[in-house]
Amino acid sequence: MVAYLCDHCAHTWSRPVEDDLEVYDTVRVDLPDATLYGTAWQVEADRVQVRGTGGDWLLWVERWRVIVY
Repeated sequence: MVAYLCDHCAHTWSRPVEDDLEVYDTVRVDLPDATLYGTAWQVEADRVQVRGTGGDWLLWVERWRVIVY
């Protein structure tokens, strides 16, 4: 589970970490300063390599930040 806290209103919520993530899934990545959309390019136990739409970027992120879209 991933827990979230809104700094502005103190609202909290949680969601499960994706356990069925596969290569080529379309995903959303929630980063502290941005939300990115792309394709899972490589999937490991604790991290995922995400490729941006059109191949604009390639980024490794922690698996808990990735949501199948």
